[in-house]
Amino acid sequence: MSHSTVLPFILLVTFFTARAQNIDVKPYLQDAEPNSIRIMWETSSGTESTVEWGTTLAMGNTTSGSVETGSGLSQIHQVQLTGLTPDTRYYYRVKTGNTFSSRYEFITPPLKNSEKSFNIVLMSDMQRDLSNPGKFYEMCNSGVIDYVVDMSSGDLPLEIGCLMFPGDLVDNGLNYSEWKNTFFNPAENLLAFVPVYPVLGNHELNTGTYFKYFSLPQNGTPGYEEHWWYKDYSNVRMIGLDSNTGYRIQAQLDWLQTVLDNACADPDIDFVFAQLHHPHHSELWPAGNLDYTGSVITLLENFSAQCGKPSVHFYGHTHAYSRGNSKEHNHVMMNVATAGGNIDYWGEFPQTDYPEHIISQDDYGFVWASVQAGSNPQFTLKRISRGNEGNPTDNVLRDSIRVKRYNMPPNQPIGLFPAQNEQISPDCNVLFTAGAFSDPDGDPQGATQWQIATDAAFSNKIYDEWRQYKNEYNNTDTQAGDNLTNELISILQENTSYYWRVRYRDQSLGWSNWSQPISFQTTPSALSANLLLNGGAEGGTANWTEVAGSFESITSGQCAGNNAHTGSRLFAVGGVCEDNPYGEGRQDIDVTAYTPQIATGNTRVKFGGYLSDYNGTDFPQFRLEFLNASNALLAATPTYGSHSGTWFYHNETANVPASCKKIRFVLMGTREAGNDNDSYFDDMFLKLDTLNCGTLYPPCITQPTITVSSGSAEACTGQVVTYTCTPNLAGAVYAWTLNGNGTILSGQGTYQITVQWNSGAAGSVSVVQSVP
Repeated sequence: MSHSTVLPFILLVTFFTARAQNIDVKPYLQDAEPNSIRIMWETSSGTESTVEWGTTLAMGNTTSGSVETGSGLSQIHQVQLTGLTPDTRYYYRVKTGNTFSSRYEFITPPLKNSEKSFNIVLMSDMQRDLSNPGKFYEMCNSGVIDYVVDMSSGDLPLEIGCLMFPGDLVDNGLNYSEWKNTFFNPAENLLAFVPVYPVLGNHELNTGTYFKYFSLPQNGTPGYEEHWWYKDYSNVRMIGLDSNTGYRIQAQLDWLQTVLDNACADPDIDFVFAQLHHPHHSELWPAGNLDYTGSVITLLENFSAQCGKPSVHFYGHTHAYSRGNSKEHNHVMMNVATAGGNIDYWGEFPQTDYPEHIISQDDYGFVWASVQAGSNPQFTLKRISRGNEGNPTDNVLRDSIRVKRYNMPPNQPIGLFPAQNEQISPDCNVLFTAGAFSDPDGDPQGATQWQIATDAAFSNKIYDEWRQYKNEYNNTDTQAGDNLTNELISILQENTSYYWRVRYRDQSLGWSNWSQPISFQTTPSALSANLLLNGGAEGGTANWTEVAGSFESITSGQCAGNNAHTGSRLFAVGGVCEDNPYGEGRQDIDVTAYTPQIATGNTRVKFGGYLSDYNGTDFPQFRLEFLNASNALLAATPTYGSHSGTWFYHNETANVPASCKKIRFVLMGTREAGNDNDSYFDDMFLKLDTLNCGTLYPPCITQPTITVSSGSAEACTGQVVTYTCTPNLAGAVYAWTLNGNGTILSGQGTYQITVQWNSGAAGSVSVVQSVP
């Protein structure tokens, strides 16, 4: 009887032991060096930590390591393989007790001086979204692995050098089971072949579990090991940083400066790739912005400027993709989310269009970074999109940028219009125009910067605008149609001497030299005076009628509001002292004194002023309404507005209906976040243009393809001649006229025509260029 009692117990123990040695987290790779690598895995019990490995399928080597308790009986194993050969394929499997893993493989990193090109995969915020719980699995398998299969050899360790994950690996770092179920298991087909280098996000909650699961370089500030670290791979220095509460400290910045100084002096390092979790500026979720990240960016910018080595910082936190670049430095900023976290969609939160950003998209995806070493080092970053819930896609290339270390900048542009000493009416919109973009190494144009000043040293600038080749914001490219060689300016004052200049940038982030400064003068203005009374709020709310909510005139800083643009007061429409979700005020302007000019139908009105809000939230807007003698609405302008924490200047124009007797100026403020309605206005204006100057364009120059014998007259002998009008303005219409015996064969209405001149004739061409 005792025998029959003991046997089931023995069987039970044997069965339990076998189950307890299951591998719960399959092997994954850490801290790879040219001569060593760490292999980690987790079992539900069992302390043996053994790796069988070798350069053939037979393996033949055995190395033991250490073990650390995970949760309950589970054990996290770590084995470091040493004495490895750089850039060599190894096979391995792990063993705990009688439990063996499958056989996997990896390739050791190359030596720093090997000039070996390689790829990195980056993604962030894979924390599980309960509405789409399988998204991270999809990202790793249908995303990254299928991309490698479709675009290259399909050999993971050959095609991917390492993985960089800028935080929020799980939704709740304190929930132990999430690490296995929502991070390691979905990514196991990737992590067993390619080393992974994460940094802490806010959702990890600084839990000790993170530090148990990862073995990162121990080269951070003493006492902060694995919170920040760096790792060199071929010609790239990868840097991991901790942007979470409690670690936004000067010690980390001091350490970063030291690491950057070392990278600057290292001849084998061409680029720095840094990763941290929080953005400095997030277009889709500005509430996640972090000033500390701005301090990191400053150090990276200075490094790139001083050392001539481009840098990138990758981040997440906002569940969407964004790419931008610093204005003055060879530095790229890129949000590589989201790999699983719930997407932050357009329109879901108050959002901000930041000038340094080129593109933002609400989608799932990852980034493929291809790094080229050798004599012409460069890197290309590609956004591979998986779409979003409403529009899923399968590894679609949505964005890319190529940056070269030894980039040749664009040629110095030539300013064309206004020309030297030109006389310009300040009442006109002036299309400042520069010559064509050209780049010695063939890069396309990336940006243009325009400056106008009242002095030749450009210390007193009245206009300074940076236009990038693309600005994809809220699913619209607001820069579409801008050829970056002309800029419409409408802020010139009368009787003033100005200087202007322009510079071009290529898409590899190289700036040209500034064009030679050009001086010009403005003539007296023919516009009316400002017909809007008390447009700067200095008279309180006099002359204005409150229509809805609160319409306030406040002093600078009153009720924690913004400072005035000029003077001591500004309008707060919607209210900060008495806040309302919406505010509206208006002023009616009697224009009957201009009836004779308006009745011609050629009068235009210029109107606008300065608008701001708080940190890009809330929405100040304005419009005009045109009324007849019976106060009936004749027409209205579009509604203009801007999201900007600093004063943004609007200068708009509109046609005045011939029967207009009154113009109504309407100011509106809409609260989009917080309690206050931070919709501010200052220095608003309305002026009538009875001469209708319109827009000044540069003169059109005909450039025949054969020699001109005298002036613009051709020595015509029956030849076919092509004429080109430059500069070719976007949207322009061209009316060509032949002066002589010939025929326009093609091109009438476009910037280029082909003419058949009749034999023995003499003639010339002229053209009128206009932009509707």
